[in-house]
Amino acid sequence: MLIGYSFKNFMSFFGENVFTMRASADTKFRELNTIDTEYGELLKSAFIFGANGSGKSNLIRAIDCMRDIVLAELSSQSRMIARFDNFLFSKVSDVTPSGFEVEFISGGLVYMYGFELLGGEVNREYMYKKALRMTPVFVRTSPDYKDISLSKDMENVRNLTKNTRRDTLFLYWANGGNNELAMTVCRWFGSVQVFTTDDASSLLGATIGYLEEEKHGKGKVLDLLQKADANILDLEVKLSEENEQSEFMKKALKKNHAEVMLPSRTISLTTTHHRYDENWEQSGTISTSAGFRSAGTRKLFEIAGPVVKALEDGSVVFIDEMGTSLHPMLMRSLAMLFNSIRMNPQNAQLICNTHDVLLLDEDIRRDQVYFTEKDEYGVSKLYSLSDFKGVRKESKLLRQYLLGAFGATPKFQDHLMAKRAREGTHEQR
Repeated sequence: MLIGYSFKNFMSFFGENVFTMRASADTKFRELNTIDTEYGELLKSAFIFGANGSGKSNLIRAIDCMRDIVLAELSSQSRMIARFDNFLFSKVSDVTPSGFEVEFISGGLVYMYGFELLGGEVNREYMYKKALRMTPVFVRTSPDYKDISLSKDMENVRNLTKNTRRDTLFLYWANGGNNELAMTVCRWFGSVQVFTTDDASSLLGATIGYLEEEKHGKGKVLDLLQKADANILDLEVKLSEENEQSEFMKKALKKNHAEVMLPSRTISLTTTHHRYDENWEQSGTISTSAGFRSAGTRKLFEIAGPVVKALEDGSVVFIDEMGTSLHPMLMRSLAMLFNSIRMNPQNAQLICNTHDVLLLDEDIRRDQVYFTEKDEYGVSKLYSLSDFKGVRKESKLLRQYLLGAFGATPKFQDHLMAKRAREGTHEQR
């Protein structure tokens, strides 16, 4: 379970920003929307709102970037670290470390892992664990492997410290050396699903992969689809005939969520529907290979695999722009699956950004709502609705948000006026 993560000097974010799934002292919807753990209450879901270009997607890209670096092979890892996207609009950012830290619960222990990057090198790296108190597992204070100090938990990989290059993580070697704590951290990152708008086909690829791997997965995906279109009776996914490259491409699709139209095979989708006679009575069924004619139904199909998988595994899923093309009622139904005891018995967690402000009128807590806003210097900032004092439990959050009480709303008129002022122009009446 995710406790939270923080990051700094990444894309549009410069200073440190902290995203937490720790529940506040608020008692509202506690039984449904929170998870009771021995380390405190955690949230089952969180929703990020903000204007276009405010940094919502970059918030999810931050955990995606950290995940990609941790799970990368050695040569890829060094390239990622060398080509890192720090904040662009300040000279100071080039000499300021970019940092990532994540805290989560696995196997009854709390793990904290983080690293800092500067100049294409790992400037700092550390791992802590907590049972009764937080204790260091290893701490790296410079790019030099000689500055890696290990606890007794890392004794079996002590001889691997010297393999750690300045532009790679020690975690890579500790995991490869079968250190149990390092393997736990890497397994956790591997279980986290992150879907950004940078790869539009990633959600669809994940759903196709889920249907291929899970024998009973189709029924669960179909159940979600029928919430949007009750006329869908069945669905079938077919792959083109395999050739000498198809096995490789199959693995690529599962691992990398690759584009669904591949050189070696084509994925086709067939749906079965009711057919009616002249009196509009059911007279059989018809199958069509046209796929989903509705953009909303197609979007729901794309999301279905990751959502169902997370609910089954009790894992964490991040989805960028989750509400795109979805009717607000469907968006809210999907989100509320996670805030449910019956539908989410494994305590899966959903983090998504969305423009569907109607969610603010749903049964969600103030600490489940985050905002992103960009200042006049192009710096994004993250803050929570629970940071605002005096917001009563019975307050109409949607109305207050649309009136600008919490910020994080489009400021087109302000920018237009500023542009006119700079150009010395005036509106013609």
